[in-house]
Amino acid sequence: MRLAKNVPKLRNQLARETFKRVLKKQAERPYATEFQVVHFSIQDDHVHLIVEALAQSESEHSKTSPAQRRELDGNALRRGVSGLMISFARRYNRALHRKGKVWGDRHHRRDLRNPTEVRSTLLYVLQNWLRHGMRVFGDGLVDPYSSAPRFEGWADPHVTFIETEPWPKPRPRTWLLAIGWKRAGGLLRTSDVPPAARNVRWAPIVAAYVPETGPAVA
Repeated sequence: MRLAKNVPKLRNQLARETFKRVLKKQAERPYATEFQVVHFSIQDDHVHLIVEALAQSESEHSKTSPAQRRELDGNALRRGVSGLMISFARRYNRALHRKGKVWGDRHHRRDLRNPTEVRSTLLYVLQNWLRHGMRVFGDGLVDPYSSAPRFEGWADPHVTFIETEPWPKPRPRTWLLAIGWKRAGGLLRTSDVPPAARNVRWAPIVAAYVPETGPAVA
C-alpha cells in the first residue's frame, strides 16, 4: 500500500501507534476469522503486509474447486485490506488535522503458494528497511517499524522493545506461515539481507532506528 502525495511520512511514532490500533480493531471485526495481518513493514511512503485471507478453513478448502477458493479468498482479502486502509486513513487524518486521500493507489497482491516463496517474502518484508538504505551495527537489531521484534522465526537472539501498549500478536492459521516456510531453508537470521537490498547505499542508523516523537493518536 503506497501513500498519496503530500501525506507525512509513515516512519514516525504517530503513524506507528495509529497502525497498531487499527490492527487491534481489525481483530474485533466480523471478518476477523477470514482475514488477519500476520507480518508487516512500515516504510516512509508505503507499507508491506503478509496476510492470511481464508474464507474457509484449510480442511473446507479441499472440498471446493480452485476457482471457488480463489473467489472466496479474494473477497476476504478485499474486505480486510479495504477495511485496514480506510480505518488507518481516517485515524491518521484525524490525528494530523487534515483531510484528503491518504493512500495513493490500490494494494498490489501477490499470492504465496509454497514454502520457498513464503520464506523469501518473510525475509523481504521483515528486513525491508535494509532495502531502503538503513544500516545496523551490532547483533540482533531489527526494525521497530515492523513485526520483526515479535517474529518467532529468528535463529539468533534479537532486540526486543518495551511497549506501553502491546501489539496484537496473531498466530498463523496456515501451514505455510506457521511451519512450511522453515522447510525452505530453516529459520531466518537477523544478519540475513534480502537479495533486493544488496549493494544498497546505506543511510545513518540513527535516522532509521530511533522512532520520531509525535502527538498521541486521538
